Amino acid sequence: MPNARFGVETKSTSVVTKFLYRMFSGEGLDVEEIFDRSDINPELFEDSQYRISHEKLMHMWEAAGELSHDPDFGLHLGAKAPTPAFNAAGYLAMTSKNLREAIESFDKYIKLYTDSGRVTLEEGKDISKLSANFLSDCEPNRQHTDFWQVFIYRCFNSIVGWELPLEEAGFQYRKPDETSSYDQIFKCDLKFNQKENYLCFPTVYLDYQTIGSDAALHKVHEMQAVQQLHALTEIGILNKVKRAVFESLPDKDIELQDVADMLNLTSRTVQRNLASEGTTFKKLVDEARRDYTIAEIEGTEFTVAEVAYRLGYKDLSSFYRAFKRWTGTTPVEYRERCHKGGSTENKQ
Repeated sequence: MPNARFGVETKSTSVVTKFLYRMFSGEGLDVEEIFDRSDINPELFEDSQYRISHEKLMHMWEAAGELSHDPDFGLHLGAKAPTPAFNAAGYLAMTSKNLREAIESFDKYIKLYTDSGRVTLEEGKDISKLSANFLSDCEPNRQHTDFWQVFIYRCFNSIVGWELPLEEAGFQYRKPDETSSYDQIFKCDLKFNQKENYLCFPTVYLDYQTIGSDAALHKVHEMQAVQQLHALTEIGILNKVKRAVFESLPDKDIELQDVADMLNLTSRTVQRNLASEGTTFKKLVDEARRDYTIAEIEGTEFTVAEVAYRLGYKDLSSFYRAFKRWTGTTPVEYRERCHKGGSTENKQ
């Protein structure tokens, strides 16, 4: 469960939810009730860094489906929704040279939409399979799944400039009592109770040129996508984690998941990016404890025992060992030198 002090587990960018907010409103639904029931604050949609938990999104779709009184609400909404690019990832797909590159580009930068989703392409000799799934412990929501199955299908149709003929469409949930709306939209064999959501189509269409194919623009949008992705995850993550850990002190137990929640990232994302920068979460916690301890010794009147207690050390001897490892001296000697105006340069 999320830690209340750090906030909710966050996984999806607000840009798409903001779009859905407008779509729900256009359908005449009570958007205030929808977002109140799902505990999503629409006022935060203007913040591009605001990310929303998958669990809350499922509550949002559940509420919207109930208020619509339409069992096929997700299908119908997906069929009429405009297909904007939203961000650089969308424009990157639009300017790809062919459908294959568009799908690859979309999957590569899908974190600009959500870090719980994945779009994969299984290319076969005659038939290829496009899967779109969300890596979550939440039960699949039919309205949510239907919307994105239709929306993604229509997005790729708009990219290639025609209605891509489907051979088969698969859905994770059980077969609905009525499937005529599915037949009208997908015009292919339907499979339910599947392990994943997918669309199958002739492989030959992967090499068809997109109507917006533009190599020069594609490079420009990829640069923008990289910058946007780094803004969400990689650039400065070392300092972000350090700051988050430091700000969480003097808590006795600092958990990776709590810090990940605080940064609006998944714990796996934090670990992966810290590894790419040559460090670990455990090491950063140790460094934060060092910096916090030194700040306490230098700038407060707390006794050494009080500082050790505040940081969760069970005995003074272990605190003294840690402090000497950090600075090469004892807390008492360090404070005396500090008061005398001597050098307090840290020894790693």
